Parts: sequence; C-alpha cells; structure tokens
Amino acid sequence: MVFATPTAEPVSMQSNGFTLGGTLTRPPNAAATAKLPAVVLLAGAGADERDGYVGGVPIMGQLAGALADAGFIVVRYDRRGAGQSGGRSESATLGDYAEDARVAVKFLANRKDVDARRIAVLGHSEAAWVAMLAASRDNGIAAVVSIAAPSQTGSELVLDQQVTALGRLNLTPAEREEKIAFQRRIQAAVVGGSSWEGIPADVRRQADTPWFASLLAYDPAQVLEKIRQPLLFVHGQLDKQISVENVERLSETARKASKSKTIDVVSVRGVNHLLVPAVTGDVSEYGTLTDRNVSRDVTMAISDWLTRTLTVRR
Repeated sequence: MVFATPTAEPVSMQSNGFTLGGTLTRPPNAAATAKLPAVVLLAGAGADERDGYVGGVPIMGQLAGALADAGFIVVRYDRRGAGQSGGRSESATLGDYAEDARVAVKFLANRKDVDARRIAVLGHSEAAWVAMLAASRDNGIAAVVSIAAPSQTGSELVLDQQVTALGRLNLTPAEREEKIAFQRRIQAAVVGGSSWEGIPADVRRQADTPWFASLLAYDPAQVLEKIRQPLLFVHGQLDKQISVENVERLSETARKASKSKTIDVVSVRGVNHLLVPAVTGDVSEYGTLTDRNVSRDVTMAISDWLTRTLTVRR
C-alpha cells in the first residue's frame, strides 16, 4: 500500500531494459501552466519500496508530501527488483542505482510542468551516496540533499558497524578481535581478490555480490571531487545508526574535495536516523516511538534550502 497524498499519481519510468514504478506528487495549488522545480527522492538501505518505510515510518512518503506542499513536484520509486519496478536487485551496484536516479531526473525533465534546470536529488542514508554519485555523473542535476550519510569509505563503514554490533554482545576481547579479523578477511576477499579459503560457503554467498562490492569500494571523497552542484547535508543529532559526527566530517570533505560553491549543513536536535522525534535515538527505541512523523524541523530545513537554491535558474 502506497503512502497516500491528495495530489499523488502513479508513474512509470523506462530504465535500461525495465520499468521503474513510482509515485509523482504535485503541489496542491500549482497553476496548470507553471513550470515547477522538482525533486527525486531516494530511500536508504532496507527500504526498497517507494515510501521508504523503516521502523514503521514512511520516510520518503512523508518527505514527498511536505516538499509538494512547499511547491515542488516530487517523484519517488520502487528500487529495481522491488514493488512495481523491474530489473534485478541481486546484480545491482550503487552505480546502477545512481543510473536509475538519473532515469528519474530525465523523466522529470521531459515533463511540461517541470523546469528541467531546477531538478534536485535527495538521498537518505546509503542512498545519499547514490544521490552524490548520480550528481557526479549528471550536470543536469541542479542540487543534492544528503540526509544521514556516512563519511567513511564503505569498507570502514561496514567494519565500524560490525564493531558496534559486537559491542552489544557478551564476548571476551579475544572473541571480539577474532570476529573483527574474520570480517576484515571477508571484505578483503570481496574487494581485493583475496582468497575465500576458510570462509564458509553460505557467508560467501551473502557477501560476494555486486552490491556489497560496490558498497565496500565506495569513497565519498572521490565522488565529491566530481560534484559541482550545491550540497545540503542534513543529520539528526540523535542518530545512532550513522552518528551525527559524520555530517561534519562529510561536509568538511566536500569543502576540500568538491567544486561546489554552496555547501550547507543542518544538524537537527531531538531527531533520530528515521528523522522522527526520539529520546535516545537507539535502534532498540524504534518500536516504542509514539511520533512516527518526519520532524517538521527536517522538512522545513530541506524545503527552505531547496527554495533558495533552485530560485536562481542556471
């Protein structure tokens, strides 16, 4: 069931040999002849369908409604191989997902009610990396909004997540180091061509995939070097999945590496990785959250920035 807004309509976009199924949301009071700015929304890992449900929160669905109310045409879509989208997810890489985002940008640019010079891409979590990658390849993208993005390389991120997960278990220091060393062996085999000897077959089947290899190899600094578009980095201060320290490191990297003349940062108090109000921000808290609405502080920060940034046509 798709998150419903009054001005939403189903759309389909032709990608490389398959169709992406999505939803387009128009501003409620837009003039029929107006050419409007537009935004492509990209949901993060684990949220394969267009509304970006995580922890019971339709993150992309709610962002679409808020941005449409602010005057933008918004499109979101099911990731390839999920929902109403074709294609095969098992063979897809981050680069493939970036190409799908470019398909959505082209779809919007060809619409009579969209100003093709004012199309932004917005990605959450891992999909923020996809948004950056798409922008690095496509000068037709006018601006990039990165929400809760990691600042490390993919290999560093996965290893850090492993260390954090192990910290919650009742393990001896020796057991913890053994598991971390095992994770390093897996990653070396995936990206470096090291031997898989001694690694169980079921572990290899899970790890030895195009997507995981592309994730491990991703380096935001290298991607940012190719970005010229304005950048907005947004992060919840209570984010425990990707800690808020990442936003300062990432924005600093952007200032050093990218060619962008506009780099802004918004750190939102009292908000977790799902962009909703929280107490601790820990993943274990998700099931007990009473407010499952994306914070207005988040949506206002994004819509205000996009309005300012896309007002001046390139």
